[in-house]
Amino acid sequence: MSFCTAFTNGRCCIPIHDEYIKDTFYSILSAGSICAAAPNAALVTLKAIQCTACNPAVSLYLSTPRNVSFFSAPQTLKVCAAAAAAVSPHRFNDCGLVYIGSRNSICLPNIPIAPSIVFPGCDDGDHVCYSTTKGDYSPIWYCSKTPCGVDTPLGFRDVACHGPSCTASFQFLNDNRGAKPPFFEMFPVEIIDETSCDDAAICCVTDPRLEAST
Repeated sequence: MSFCTAFTNGRCCIPIHDEYIKDTFYSILSAGSICAAAPNAALVTLKAIQCTACNPAVSLYLSTPRNVSFFSAPQTLKVCAAAAAAVSPHRFNDCGLVYIGSRNSICLPNIPIAPSIVFPGCDDGDHVCYSTTKGDYSPIWYCSKTPCGVDTPLGFRDVACHGPSCTASFQFLNDNRGAKPPFFEMFPVEIIDETSCDDAAICCVTDPRLEAST
C-alpha cells in the first residue's frame, strides 16, 4: 500500500485498489501540478475521503439514509459535515481541478475546470438537478426553483434541498467525475452532522485531523 496508508489496524483494500484510488485522486488534480504538490489542508481531507474503501469501518458508513425524504436510494454513504466543508470546491479555485471524463473509460476527455463554477451550490429550498444536456460540462449540476423532473440525480428524490444537501461540497462529493470516493459510484453521498453521533469515527467518513482539532 503506497497511498491509503492511514489504516494501521487493518484495512479493507488490497494494493490494486490502493493504486486505483491514487490514480483517481491525482487525475482530479492534474489541472495544476502545484495543487498536487503544495501543502493544502483541503487535499489532505480529500485524500482521506477518497480512501474510504480502505477504511476498516467502511461498512458502518454505508447504511439506510437518515434523510429518507430527500434520498430514494436504499443506502447512502455518510460523510461528516466537517470533512465535507473542508473539501468545498472553492478551496481548489487557485489552481483548478479536472473533471474526469469517465472513471471507466479512457476515451472520454478530461476537462480542466473552475471548481466553484461547476459545483455552484444552491440556495436553501432550491432543487438540486443534474442535467445531461445543459451547460458546457455536460452532465452538469444546476439549481432550480421548480422540480428537476428528468434531471433528478440518481438516488435523490425530486424535492427541495435544505442545509448540507444544498452545498457545493454536496455536489462535489456526489459527482462520479469529482470527489465521490472510488468504488462507491452507485451510492449517493449523504452529509451528516457528526455531533449527532456518539462516535464520529464509526458514524461517517472523516479526516482524523479534523477530529483532533475540535
